[in-house]
Amino acid sequence: MIGPVLAVALAWLLLGQASPSDQPLPEVVRIGPGITPPRVTYKVDPQYSPEARDAHIQGTVVFELVVDQHGRPTRISMLSPLGYGLDERALAAIEKWTFIPASRDGKPVSVWATIEVNFRFQNVRFDSKAEHRRTQFNIAATHLNRQDPKAAERAVKTIQDLARQKFPPAMYALGKLEGSGEFVKRDPVDGLALITKAAEKNYGPALYELGAMYYEGSQAPRDSEKGLKLLRDASVLGSTEAQFFLGTHYAIGDGVPRELDRAERYFRLCAAAGVAKCQFQLAKLLIDLPGREERHLIQAVAWALLAAEQGLADARQLADAERPRLTEAQVARAIKLKAQLVHKQ
Repeated sequence: MIGPVLAVALAWLLLGQASPSDQPLPEVVRIGPGITPPRVTYKVDPQYSPEARDAHIQGTVVFELVVDQHGRPTRISMLSPLGYGLDERALAAIEKWTFIPASRDGKPVSVWATIEVNFRFQNVRFDSKAEHRRTQFNIAATHLNRQDPKAAERAVKTIQDLARQKFPPAMYALGKLEGSGEFVKRDPVDGLALITKAAEKNYGPALYELGAMYYEGSQAPRDSEKGLKLLRDASVLGSTEAQFFLGTHYAIGDGVPRELDRAERYFRLCAAAGVAKCQFQLAKLLIDLPGREERHLIQAVAWALLAAEQGLADARQLADAERPRLTEAQVARAIKLKAQLVHKQ
């Protein structure tokens, strides 16, 4: 059996590197002159999840955290996920780590750090350059959402550099930024060209964006047939936005024939990926199905409960309205089913 090889890299945040999600508290410092970095005293290696092992997933999960003055990892946040249950495995391991804390003038202090957890299989080819681009992009995208102009400026430069390397997610992201004028000079023409290039490389979000443009005739000549093809391609490549778009349109017959079976298939794809709005729409569709059977109602309640757990108030109202129609045994089946419906990533 192929066995996983785990490597964990710890990097102390220096001036000019990634900054925290919130402005650092006064007692949290960065490594620099006069600061002795912390040292790991106890480390737990994460284990491969069954889903990742079966799919032979390799890659890197990047976390940002504070090693406090007691040598404990705190304020852990994920900068670049990998999915397939590996993010949770890596986090659970890091939470058990202990350190000799950083010090300044002989006194312990808290410092910011990043930790990379690398999941690899022995004797299996791994494209380290592609993985480096992926983590670079994910970290940059995270910093664009922060209230830190300098961090955002560095993130934009990273995205621009990756776009020049023709990295599809970066081309798409830069295209979106140029289209809106956020963080960069507004240039809708070049922005659309970048999104088109990312779509030509079969990047799902770009295919969705371009497909919606052609379908609706916004920023591109209206071409419903071309738009639908791009949207379907995006759906196949895992774009949950494309799946929701298509599910919604087939459910009501908006620009396409009303086909509930097809709508249900699209909603199931993005619902299983954990998208609350898809779970809610699927629940409504199952409840309103002509000739609805018991299994449809049980599934509907399970999906509505999942969406409600993500804070969707309408889903909570739907579940509360339908539960009285179920027996205790049926409610128990719906609750059990709920734990089985979403992909474990």
